[in-house]
Amino acid sequence: MKLFSKLFNSAVFLYYLLVLTAFSVSSDYDIFVNENKNLAEQLEMIPPEAGIVTLFVTSDVVDRELSLPFDRGITQLKIVPAEEFSTVSLQELERICANGIPLIVGSGVILENASVYGGSCTDGGEVTLQTSSVTIEGAVGFVFGGGFAENGAGSFVDESSVTLTKTGLVYFEIFGGGHAYGSGSRVSAKNTTLKIYGTSDYVLGGGFAEDGGYSECENTYVETAEGSSIPVALFTGGSASGEGSLSIVESAKGIVAGKANWAFSGDFAFGGGKTELKLASRLEILSTGESEIAYMGSFASDEGSEAIVNTAELMNCGDVSRIVQEGQAADNGKTVTTVKALFPCVP
Repeated sequence: MKLFSKLFNSAVFLYYLLVLTAFSVSSDYDIFVNENKNLAEQLEMIPPEAGIVTLFVTSDVVDRELSLPFDRGITQLKIVPAEEFSTVSLQELERICANGIPLIVGSGVILENASVYGGSCTDGGEVTLQTSSVTIEGAVGFVFGGGFAENGAGSFVDESSVTLTKTGLVYFEIFGGGHAYGSGSRVSAKNTTLKIYGTSDYVLGGGFAEDGGYSECENTYVETAEGSSIPVALFTGGSASGEGSLSIVESAKGIVAGKANWAFSGDFAFGGGKTELKLASRLEILSTGESEIAYMGSFASDEGSEAIVNTAELMNCGDVSRIVQEGQAADNGKTVTTVKALFPCVP
């Protein structure tokens, strides 16, 4: 009887162990939008511990905004075209807020009117995340590694990461940090990492402060690979637009192994905004790197705009048509680079 009791208890224990294990391991979950064109509704129906979620989309999606749910155990969400399509254009979608869930916009998905945020989007209170991750394999309007804050709210992330793959295209801008819109709104990203293999008009390591917003980053890192293309400009820091807007970056680094038309070891201030790179920014153009003009400083355009860099460092091993040992000012903007250090090439 004692032996039977022990065996019975062991069997019961094993059964409960298997049950608990089954319920604790995340499973994969697919969503097909052929019947229900409202993605937000379907996201709310995702079961707990969903694991890797894949959205198979068509061009009939009606959502203007998507916010990924915190409480479904999603470990990654990928948006891809439905199986019968090679490309899908979601014209109505204007914003995706990943809320720290690793997000992949798959090849063939076109979101030309959308801004994609790796962090949280908030218009009240404060939200803080440890990490965010965005990968763009398709085409997107804007990308932010951090979150979006408006109406005096705050969206913060410790570590943000954005990867633009070889097939990826960003029509306008990629930011490593977040987007603060309006007076009193704040975003921050302690450490940002951008890895660029595809094409984006603008690439900025920091965040964006707009119309009185405030953006802050401690360390920004931008790396562009051989074969990548930045047709307009690369900035190691962030950007500010509008009176009362301020972007702060402590230190920044940019590595250029592809093509960047203009390359700045600094920030972008325009429309009356102000930026400051407090410590040092280092720009390295590798042997495969190309740039029409490399600037040891920031770009400030428009009356009242001001961009200050403490120390700008530049090492050129590539094909650069012209090196300017200061920033670039236009339309009564103001740039200041206090210390300039031009280093010889060290392969």
